[in-house]
Parts: sequence; C-alpha cells; structure tokens
Amino acid sequence: MIKKLLSVMVCCTVFHTAKSQITKGNWMVGGNISFASTTYGSQNFSQNTAYIFQINPNVGYFIGDKFAAGLKTGINLSGAKATGTDIYTKYNNYNIGPFLRYYFLPTEKVVNILVEGVYQYGLEGDKNQNTSKNTFTFSAGAVAFLNSSVGIEFLMSYSSYKFANTSGSNGTIQLGIGLQVHLEK
Repeated sequence: MIKKLLSVMVCCTVFHTAKSQITKGNWMVGGNISFASTTYGSQNFSQNTAYIFQINPNVGYFIGDKFAAGLKTGINLSGAKATGTDIYTKYNNYNIGPFLRYYFLPTEKVVNILVEGVYQYGLEGDKNQNTSKNTFTFSAGAVAFLNSSVGIEFLMSYSSYKFANTSGSNGTIQLGIGLQVHLEK
C-alpha cells in the first residue's frame, strides 16, 4: 500500500512540475498519424467511398512563445471504391508544405490546447497516373506533456484538397494521434 501511494505521489510531482518547451527559440520534431473514411464528390471521384491513412512528420521552430512555424510532409495511403462495387483502387500521396501552430494555455501547463494550419502541395496517383493537388488542413486538439520535452497529441483535422485541372474540391475529417519532441535552446 505504501509503495502504491509513493508511486502516485512521484507521478503527480513529475507531471505537476513538467514544463513544456513551447517558448521562443526552441525547436520541435515529431509528427502524427491519422485515419479517415469518407465519400468524395469531385469530378475525379464521382461519389466514391474512400479511406485515408496518413503519416505526417514535421519540424518546427518557435518564432514566439507558444507560436511555431515549420515544414510538414505527408505520406498517405488511400483507397477508393466506386458506388456499387466492392473493389478498392489504391492511391499514394506525397505532400509537403509549411505549417503554423499556436498553443493557447500558459507554457507551464502539462496539458495544453493547440490549433494548426497547414498548406501542402502534393502528388496523388496510382501506378499508372499522378495528379497534383493543393491541400489546406486545419487541426485542433490537446497535447499532454509527459515531461519538459515530449508531448502526445490528440487531434481532429479538417482537410480540403483540390486537384489540378479539376472542378470541385474534397473535404475530409480525420482523427489523429501524434508525438512531438521539443528541443531546448
């Protein structure tokens, strides 16, 4: 019983004193993974059902306290099936672009709320053809700092992308989890 009580006290002390490194001049390196299932309605997909699995590594620099800018890449695997069929056509996506991120709560909080905006240029296609696209993503969520350098993120995102030479755009809501390592000056 005493060991359990001491363990709880140590954990509370560590989590209570953890200070995140979301201050000006620090770097962050990490990324997130996300999943979505959606229905597309643009000219490219004509009402297909699709799934999307994304891996998004990033690197950022805090240009101000709680405000970071950086570069985010995206590697996506998606599959789409036409209405009335059971066969998925698989696509690969490769994206890259800048992001801006802001944390709302004071820097010493163990749990913080963040928002992020991303623009990415990318290519999507299968083994026969690639199409360029522009993607805008807005994410919001919470981050829990395990110590002064490592945070686990829980994000909800909305992405809107438009393919080159195509009318209409596609929108997707995604759920994701991420890990960021904050590097001190």
